[in-house]
Amino acid sequence: MTHSAASGTDSRRSEIAVVLAYSIALYQKSLVNRITPMPAKVLLEVTSGPIKGKVFPFEAHDTFLFGRHGTCHAQILGDGFVSRHHFILEVNPPDAQLRDLGSLGGTFVNGTKYGGRALNEEPQVATGRQFPTVDLSDGDTIAVGKTELQVKIEVGLQCCQCSAEILPDDGNAEWMPGSFMCRNCRGQLSTAIQSNSPRARTVRKAPRCDQCGRNVSKEIGSRPTGSYVCQECRTKLLSESGGLRHLIQDVAKTIQPDQQPLLSGYKLGQVLGKGGMGLVQKATRTSDGRPVAIKMMLPAIAVSESAREVFQREIGVTDGLDHPNIVKLFEHGDGNGVFYFICEFCKGGSLDQLVHRQGGKLTLKMAAPVMIDCLQGLEYAHAKGIVHRDLKPQNILLYQNAKGWVAKVADFGLAKSFETAGLSGMTATRSIGGTYHFMPREQLTDFKYLKPVSDIWSIAATFYNVLTGQYPRNMTKDRDPIEIILHDDAIPIRDRCAEIPAAVAEVLDRALSIDVTARFQSASELNRALGEVL
Repeated sequence: MTHSAASGTDSRRSEIAVVLAYSIALYQKSLVNRITPMPAKVLLEVTSGPIKGKVFPFEAHDTFLFGRHGTCHAQILGDGFVSRHHFILEVNPPDAQLRDLGSLGGTFVNGTKYGGRALNEEPQVATGRQFPTVDLSDGDTIAVGKTELQVKIEVGLQCCQCSAEILPDDGNAEWMPGSFMCRNCRGQLSTAIQSNSPRARTVRKAPRCDQCGRNVSKEIGSRPTGSYVCQECRTKLLSESGGLRHLIQDVAKTIQPDQQPLLSGYKLGQVLGKGGMGLVQKATRTSDGRPVAIKMMLPAIAVSESAREVFQREIGVTDGLDHPNIVKLFEHGDGNGVFYFICEFCKGGSLDQLVHRQGGKLTLKMAAPVMIDCLQGLEYAHAKGIVHRDLKPQNILLYQNAKGWVAKVADFGLAKSFETAGLSGMTATRSIGGTYHFMPREQLTDFKYLKPVSDIWSIAATFYNVLTGQYPRNMTKDRDPIEIILHDDAIPIRDRCAEIPAAVAEVLDRALSIDVTARFQSASELNRALGEVL
């Protein structure tokens, strides 16, 4: 070996020794100064205007309304530039998105105007023109009239090597002052150091799509990396028969080569339905030949370990639901960011499919037993403290017995669990699947704390829809649906269908009151009221 080569080797060994010594020092430091990772957080600080100094913190998925109206979280009075509901902010930390609601003066973000209308222009015309939205970043300013707010985004600790989230149970994660490394990367680096590998140097890795491997930094943004399927692959998987199922099985074989792949005990059948986040397929359980439905969903964000844990904890609450009017959840899990739910199969299909087969609406005689069944299922779940949050005809499934149709409420807790874990992305400003039609106002004004009374509005809207073929509110293309939800009362059901008996109409109209306190407060109350008039 030449002197220069030996010198280079000694230099590299010396560098590795320094890194190793620093790692030991950090470990010793952790005994007296443990670093605790914190979750992502979004803060809105009011820097000028009538409520200057007020701070609105968001640590979980939530909505925020700004305007003059009493339902606004930031109510601004005495400023002629502020509209009733001026803008809505949806926060899913660390992401935040603002949507102007057809305000007169518009909303300014970093000096750029979003929305706004002419003095003689109605709000519905302005919102129908563009539904202006903007994604917010740390340090952005929002200005309306005399009020200015500053956006502050605090991102949880991330690994300097792989960008993964640093979890609270990851010990002391500090690597170099101001940088952190997850347990997995620390282990890999320790192995590299011990073997004198050149890989001992850390190089930040770009986040990749789990399916195609391309860089998805722009799609993920400031979120920690995790299991993620890019938009292009998402579209492809949802368009291919069995695409999501094959993805889960392939991943399972890679991760657990000595075990049976996930869903191996099921023979997949026809696709029963598709949506913006996943699909439902019929399957047969090979152990006993029982038909089941497998729902597979692709989260809208990268799935970090903490998000997965939150979801599994939330959905676990619904595992014990056992009622003849609730679809039974047999099993659930995930693989590479695809979540699956194996449920009871109802051969009658969904309520909206039955309505379609009947020409667009049902007679009261046909709908009545379905209505009572749904309310009995809701009553049981509400007694256990579980709110559905996404009731609509697509989530009511049917089977037929000698007496007629029997209804079962499906997807109990699924919407809530996805939203709580942040996996659904933006659901208020980017609602999908027709959910706006069945959304009560408080789902925008009190997003995190919905109560059973909110399910009452949604199930009544479902009954209204199947009896009339129309929705309680006129959701026209020339108006922002969020503005409609915030301001419009439900149209009396007999204005839609005069054949509805007055006594039944009175019950449903009350259940659809925009005022929470004026509604029936529970499924049992609504069930009793309908039972007296049907």
